[in-house]
Amino acid sequence: MKTVVHNELHFGGRSLLRENAYTRLLLQRLRRHESMPAEQLQELGRQYLYRSLQRAVRLPAYRALGRDFAAHEAEQVLRAFPLVDKMTLLRAPELYYPHGGRRLPWQSVGKTSGTTGTPLSVVRSCQSVLMEQAFIRRHWAWAGFGPGLTRATLRGDMVADVAQTRPPFWFWNRYERQLLLSARHLSEPYIDAIMARLAQARPYLLQAYPSTAYTLALYLAKRGRRLPIPYVFTASEPMYPHQRELILDRFGCRIMDMYGMAERVAFATECEYGALHVNPDYGHVEIVDERGRPTADVGFVVGTSYHNLAMPLVRYRLSDRTRWKPGRCACGRAFPMIEPVSGKFEDAITGSDGQAVSPSVLTFAFKGVEHIDKSQVAQVGAAQWEIRLVPDVRFSELDREKLLRNVRQLVDAHVAVRVVLTSELPNTAMGKFRWVVNEMR
Repeated sequence: MKTVVHNELHFGGRSLLRENAYTRLLLQRLRRHESMPAEQLQELGRQYLYRSLQRAVRLPAYRALGRDFAAHEAEQVLRAFPLVDKMTLLRAPELYYPHGGRRLPWQSVGKTSGTTGTPLSVVRSCQSVLMEQAFIRRHWAWAGFGPGLTRATLRGDMVADVAQTRPPFWFWNRYERQLLLSARHLSEPYIDAIMARLAQARPYLLQAYPSTAYTLALYLAKRGRRLPIPYVFTASEPMYPHQRELILDRFGCRIMDMYGMAERVAFATECEYGALHVNPDYGHVEIVDERGRPTADVGFVVGTSYHNLAMPLVRYRLSDRTRWKPGRCACGRAFPMIEPVSGKFEDAITGSDGQAVSPSVLTFAFKGVEHIDKSQVAQVGAAQWEIRLVPDVRFSELDREKLLRNVRQLVDAHVAVRVVLTSELPNTAMGKFRWVVNEMR
């Protein structure tokens, strides 16, 4: 009963704040951008970039650059900004965070550990939160999704207690015609109940991580069943060919992938024709090589936020890699195309039930945990994990307890976890860091 009341308040409140007349107005504006020619989109992006840079130069890190430039000079001025990354922000927050790192009452904070295993907080404006919702809605509209249609969500939402053994393992969000399913209950004892509820809902689209959609497809295949869902929208993880093949087979769907991140500096969405389009009205995107130079080959994604003026991130380099895809898409939109994004590859680890645990779900273990310089999650035995931490000097027993509590409450109630403090977590011989490793094999 407590969980139901919490869900009603949480999703009812979220719907009131995010699904309103203003958000619908923003969506209408974004949809008009789809028919703009490339030149007009470039000019629109230039105006957004100018606005972001004018706000960014108020931050201590950029004050020396000055505000004396015009909108038509924004792209040239951008080149004067250095590349930054997550560690840049963590090492010098007083330079890159507004108001000395204080969140104003009307702002929100997005928290992520990401797949580098280092916690990061980003201050967000109310406007940017609503814009994010409008961009997601626009992507859904590419599949014909709109008011009155039902969607199901199989991601990281905590809609049922992780230790719960009886249905419901879901929550019906009546405010948005949304069936939220507990990904933590995608296991043999509960899967038939989940399948039955999903079939009853008959959603037009399914939001999922590639790994959760694939796990559900595996159970369908095991039972010789198919569950028709017209569209499956995936995000937050790379999708591998074997996953795509089985998902297409079991759901008879069209997959439309999305690329985004908690820092919200870049956004790319897969269209009806299977092309991945950078949304040029979301952020300024560059692809650079190891030396930070623009490249037409595979390189790192660098993004500059357009809509989060509370904390504009300028030339923020991610660890994701892709390259530009030339040509014009049959969908008719003049949005640039990129190849599927790759870069953060982790070993698969399994939980107490033997099923694979999504790296995106694992990040929930680090929600609100502070004073960690680096982390790694390792499987050392069946249903046995080690969470290895390089702590900073402020790390305490309270941080350790919160981490373990998060694992039990948000990830897996029955897996055995040991927290190990260390002074170093080395990279691979290729210079990459694996946040999730399976040492049992």
